[in-house]
Order: sequence, then structure tokens, then C-alpha cells
Amino acid sequence: MLVGIDVGGTYTDAVLLDAGKVIRQIKVASEHGRVLASILTALDEILQGIDTQRIERVALSTTLVTNAIVQGKLDPVGLFIMPGPGADWQGRLAADPVVLSGYVDHRGRERQEIVVDEVKQACKKLAGVKLFAVSGKFAVRNPAQEQKVAGGLAAAMQPLHIACGAAVSGNLNFIRRTNSAYYLAAVGQRFQDLADAAAAALAERGVQAPILILKADGGTLPLAKARELPVESIFTGPAASVLGVMGLCPPAKPAVSLDIGGTTTDIALWKNGVPLMDAKGAAIDGYLTAVRTFRLQSIGLGGDSWLRREAGKLLIGPERKGPAMALGGPEPTVTDALIVAGLSDFGDRALAEAAMQRLLFPGKSLLETARAIVDQAAEVVAAAVREMLAVEAATPVYKVEDIVRPELLRPELLIGVGGGAAGLTPLIAEKLNISWQVPALAMVANALGAALARPTLHISLRADTAAGEYTVPELGLRLPLTDRRYSIQQAGKQAALHLQEMATAAGITADEIEMTFAEEFNLVRGFSTVGKIVHVGAQIKPGIIAGLVDSAAAGGAGA
Repeated sequence: MLVGIDVGGTYTDAVLLDAGKVIRQIKVASEHGRVLASILTALDEILQGIDTQRIERVALSTTLVTNAIVQGKLDPVGLFIMPGPGADWQGRLAADPVVLSGYVDHRGRERQEIVVDEVKQACKKLAGVKLFAVSGKFAVRNPAQEQKVAGGLAAAMQPLHIACGAAVSGNLNFIRRTNSAYYLAAVGQRFQDLADAAAAALAERGVQAPILILKADGGTLPLAKARELPVESIFTGPAASVLGVMGLCPPAKPAVSLDIGGTTTDIALWKNGVPLMDAKGAAIDGYLTAVRTFRLQSIGLGGDSWLRREAGKLLIGPERKGPAMALGGPEPTVTDALIVAGLSDFGDRALAEAAMQRLLFPGKSLLETARAIVDQAAEVVAAAVREMLAVEAATPVYKVEDIVRPELLRPELLIGVGGGAAGLTPLIAEKLNISWQVPALAMVANALGAALARPTLHISLRADTAAGEYTVPELGLRLPLTDRRYSIQQAGKQAALHLQEMATAAGITADEIEMTFAEEFNLVRGFSTVGKIVHVGAQIKPGIIAGLVDSAAAGGAGA
């Protein structure tokens, strides 16, 4: 049996699967600011009367990290950087850093040593700080200086956690890597507290199954590994919905998927049956990071979006004042409009009509007012989809093949999941002039996505045959290389071996490894080739562990 739990801004969903079938599903109101309480409430309901010895794993999609960032509830972090000469970092980092004078060059050669006294003097000004991040511009080529600074901080400050940029991401881009390390440290202790509490709570309930945490790229991490990389758990709500679609009704044609929740609508793009990934990484609070994620866009419109008039205009969201009036809430919502328009059938219709009475358009009936509101809400989402497609079409290409044979994304299908999907998806599809589908179990798609997500890890390997060495920055490795004819194929095999070792240590089965990138170029000195650089990335392929049996039987579609 598999358990999936997704904590959203409005509701917490949970599902229990057995042999590819959903045998129980629940939806409970999320407790504001109490993520753990929401998880435990859902867990208690979903496991009622179940033999906990049959639970194989529990997968969580939590907004804890995202909420901490959005609400500014971050712990103080001492950020140390080694940018070297010429690095443009000012105004681009999430915190004011301590700038150290040591650095390595683009080949990983130490050009200036770390000055230990600089670290000691900075520590005196950071008394009481227990979380640190360390990042060097070319540390992915040689992590030794990051490790030296981290060792000095460990000796001087008795820190709770130190995040090193090269261990977070093995790719170049100093700014993204540094911000990733900063956010990892800033949310680390908060995540540790949640992990401790969740593990203890499951133990009290007799659940001995492993706990996995959903990542932004659609994979999961065992709890022990997630403790090392808590920043990976941002944006897991949208990721969960994408995986839910993958399990319920993977599109065979170019598509757009919508997760229409109570507070937001999350949009994802699909091509060749798979969701598009963000090429470089997520932006957190406006700062670029190296966190791998799906190409997503969230807008502040959901079923519980607050409806009101200001200066004679109808405004929809992004605020949420509570549930729909039809469910006892204080203010009119999109859900109330859907109920009066005949597109949703739950709650107290009389209360929904009272909500529409507050917003009555001049000369319009309650039904006409509700339909006009729903139409406006559908147009907001449709406009966001059009904008996202326009941005996708304008994204620069870097391969000759893409220039010669450009393949623009022209979606033919709109897939809706989430609480508001049944009512809004057909209207949005009509505005986009494409067909639509709302699968069965759409209401708990996010929890399904969490339950089905496969464990994943990612590493990179860079070999410099002229220097006679290769590095795996995520593992802090810098090892000798004797074969000057080292090839991409050899690098791929070597990366896969290191990834398997990393997976074994984390308790993950590396049964399907894929290369995420592979490149090489020659090093020329004078008029002779003296070696080459080989750079590859490898990952345990993300996705779902299995599809659902008869999952889409009750879905609907139309032109």
C-alpha cells in the first residue's frame, strides 16, 4: 500500500493506493500555519482501520519550505562567497555576503589561497548565527576552498548546518548556485523540525514504512536525504499536480495542464507526453536558483478567490478570505459563482445565491451574474496560458537542429485537475479553442502524484584530461584521471557508477539512469590540442512508479 499526502494552501489531500487502485481518498481543511497538524489529520483519517504493517511508503508534498520563503520566516544565515575577480554578484544574491579573497579559476586551479583570518574576523561579527552557506565561483571545478571555509566555520561557530554551493548543484552559474546554498541553509532547521516531528508521529501510529519528500522536479527523496537538501522541496504542490496528471491521464498530444485549487491555479506545459522542465532552475522570491523544477506558472485565482467590487469593477483574487459562502465562508468566491451558474453541485445553494446577490450586475439576474463572473475567471486563466505559450515560443534556442527545424508548442488538449477543475476547465478550453479533459480523481490529483512519484537523484561529472583529473561536485570528489583519450561515453558510465553509489547510500534503487546533458570540447595551446573537457549530467529518471488502474474512466472531454 502507498500513501500520498499533499498539503495545499486551502486543503490537505490524502490517498491510499493498493495494487494500482485508489481504495481511499480524503480531503481536509489545511490548518493555517500548521503544516504538521494538517499532515497528521489527513494521515489519521486515511489510515483508519488499516493494518499499518501493509504500508510500503508514505510520500509527502508539503508547502513548509515555500511558505517560509513567501512569509519571510527564514533563519539568519552567514553567507560566505569566493567570487574571484570580475564576478558580477551585487544585487543578485538573496543576502549580503562576506566576500573572501581566495578563489580558483575556471580550470579549478587555486589562484589565491583562502585567508583564514578573514573567516575568523567575519565570525566575530556573526555571533549567534548557527546556519551558514559557502559558495565559490568555480567550486564545481574544485570544491577544496569551499570545504576549507566550511571546516573553519565548523570549528569556530558550532553551526547547526553548513551548505556548500558545489554540493547543491554541479553546474556552472555562480549566482544560482549561491542562492540555492543560501536558501538551503535558511530553511534547513525548519525542515529538520518537520522531519523529526513527522518521523515521530508515524512511529507513534505504528507506520514503519519509509517517508519520502516530493521535490520540485517531480521526484522524491528519502527523508534522510531530504534533510540534506530541504530547498528541493519548494514548489512541490505544482509538481505533485503534474505527476498526478502523469498517473491519471498522460497526454498523447501537446497539452496544457491546470491545477485549479482553492487559492491558486498552476499551469504546466506538455510536449511528447512529458511535462517541460525549466532549463536553468527556479526563481525563489525573485532570486535565481539552481533548483530543478517543471516549467510552471502560478496565478492567484482558485475556487476560494475573493470576489468584490472596487471602483465599479469586479475583482477576482488573489486574496482568499476563507471558504465559499456556500460552505459557511464570510465572502463571495469563485466557487459560489460556479454553484449558481450550475457548474458545481455542492454546499448550500441558497448561501451561494446570497453571495451573488452582493455582486449583482445591473439589469442581470443571479444566474447571468454568476455566469459573467465565471466567464471572467476563465478568461484570466486563459490569458495566463496564452502568455506562458508566448514566452515559450520566444525562449532562445541553442541547438542548430532547433533553429533549422523549430518545433513550436501548439497545445491541442487542456487537462484540468483540482477542486475547481470540473467547472472551469471546459470554459477555459473554449477560450483557447482546444479540447479538454477532467479525469476521475481530479480532486486528489496532487496526493496521487506524491504517492506515485519515483525517488530521484542527480549528479554531474566534469573531466579535464589536460589537468589529469575529474570532479563530481555534488559528492565533493576530485579524483585523478590518467586516460587522456577519455570520452563522453566513459564519462557517462563513470557518472552512472557514482550515481548508483549515491543512491545506495540514500536507500534509493537506481533502476533507470539517464543522461541529462553531455558535452565536450578540445583544449588548444599554441597550435596543438593538449586535452579536452568532458562534462556530463546523470539522474535517476523522475516520473511515476506506476499508472492507475481505470483512473480516467469517469473523465470528460469536449471540443
